[in-house]
Amino acid sequence: MKVFITGATGVLGRPVVRRLCTAGYAVRALCRSDANRETLATLGADPVATDLFDPDDVARAIDGCDAVLHLATRIPAVGQMGRRGAWAENDRIRRDGTRAIRRAAQRTDTVRLLVYPSVTFFYADAGDAWLDATSARTELCHPLHSALEAEAEVAAFAADAPDRRGVVLRFGTFYGPASNDSRQSLAMARRGVVLPVAPSAAYRSAIWIDDAASAVVAALGHPASGVFDVVEDDPATQRQMMAALAKAADRRRLHRLPRWLLRLALPRDLRTLLARSQRVSNARFRDATGWAPTVANQQEGWLRMAASE
Repeated sequence: MKVFITGATGVLGRPVVRRLCTAGYAVRALCRSDANRETLATLGADPVATDLFDPDDVARAIDGCDAVLHLATRIPAVGQMGRRGAWAENDRIRRDGTRAIRRAAQRTDTVRLLVYPSVTFFYADAGDAWLDATSARTELCHPLHSALEAEAEVAAFAADAPDRRGVVLRFGTFYGPASNDSRQSLAMARRGVVLPVAPSAAYRSAIWIDDAASAVVAALGHPASGVFDVVEDDPATQRQMMAALAKAADRRRLHRLPRWLLRLALPRDLRTLLARSQRVSNARFRDATGWAPTVANQQEGWLRMAASE
């Protein structure tokens, strides 16, 4: 199978490219810098200079490919998330980039699958009830509208012809050694402090980054279109996450910094979103593909994170 991938040098893209090349896929990757070109070539991918927002250019890049993985994002740094303008490029990649890919893919004779990574964050608070894409109610804030617009483009691609598939993977919070946020959280825990983003009983569904990458690869073999949740087996409450983080940092307990400090970095709608309880199930994706995470919960994950440093 020949696969075209955007965001190939990102936190999710790199392990996806590595897995694809190891498994024998022919990987073509969007590339816009000499440094990334070298990285991709080292991983085994074929770098292609492409304008993501030009359907004609994208059509030339994906010609002959069987599938497109649109993994590109531009999430702003935490300190910039309060500025609406900081999300503009990410919104453009989600909205305009996905539209250009959809239009280009529909013009080809070969592309039969479009995979897009979305998020579970826009699920409404549900306490301790289990959620998935078929049952959860959505409550949006500004940075998430473009994610649903991108999902709609994927659905439009699949609806255009009976032999085309569109797969949306709604991921939980990424964590692992490749995540700056994860490294910072562990560093703070080693100093004995943690900044809670939600009430103690609120669930936050996460996913180990390498497990997210294996889910993307698993989606290539999925026989049907749809929206699926990709999270750990056993989501943790905020209290359980802090206990796991304390154990990984070799601390008896962590001192909780006041949550009002989040006001310095995040606008109200994002603080409200992060405070929701979202206990998301991965059962539908597991049943459909046979995929399973290697890190079942954050108790395992944070210990693995600490051991990796």
